[in-house]
Amino acid sequence: MNADDSRDANRPVHIAVLGPFEVHAGPVRVTVPGRRQQGMLAALALQSGRIVAAEQLIRAVWYDSPPRTATGQVQTGIWMLRTALVTAGAPSEVVQSHATGYRLNADLCSVDVAIYRARLASARAMHRRGWPDEAARLVRSAQDLWRGPALADIPHQGLRSCSMRLEEEHVAAVHYRASLELQLGRHEEVIPELFELVDHYPLRESLHADLMLALYRSGRQADALEVFHSVRRTLSEELGIDPGPVLRTLAQAILRQDSTLLPA
Repeated sequence: MNADDSRDANRPVHIAVLGPFEVHAGPVRVTVPGRRQQGMLAALALQSGRIVAAEQLIRAVWYDSPPRTATGQVQTGIWMLRTALVTAGAPSEVVQSHATGYRLNADLCSVDVAIYRARLASARAMHRRGWPDEAARLVRSAQDLWRGPALADIPHQGLRSCSMRLEEEHVAAVHYRASLELQLGRHEEVIPELFELVDHYPLRESLHADLMLALYRSGRQADALEVFHSVRRTLSEELGIDPGPVLRTLAQAILRQDSTLLPA
């Protein structure tokens, strides 16, 4: 870091968890020292603006096998985090200490997952107001933040449930946007993405339903029915069950070329 960088102690911090873990202070990439400190900062970032108890940080890093010195190691880790951030030009108050734990100062630090969730919330608000086009745009802007899988290079078992939850949120967002695009008549545009989703999540009937509808609206009736037959085989082989009523009803409507399936 040059002399100008060292004098700049007001760089806003940005933490990215929706993919490989990254930390920036302004334009400067921050090297977070050690896996343990990365896990602590990730745990703080996932609850940015809220106090995270030391016990939660211990569980995030060591899960159910913490050493006897875990509390002291957390204190040392927080000091190392602050040092790394300040060295990169971030304000010293980014990581705050409280009587019950530690907190990321949300006024000085942004986190991609918070931005992601805010955009999705705005999208749903726009949809409720009758503006699906704006809702779809906001969902796309949220998806632009996804570099997934979330916390890809953070190995701590204590954060695994968080990464799984973020993955679920991502799938739900992609599905939501596909539904919006179908509502807007952009069925051909969402077909490749829906095919990718059903490949990754072959047991999710709602995804197959949207794919079938998109294919049918694109003049691909046979392909739409093949998707139904494929998911029926998968459900039978994997779970020993038949498709639910929504998929069965949709398949029958496609067979008889029901006009209600076409956009208004």
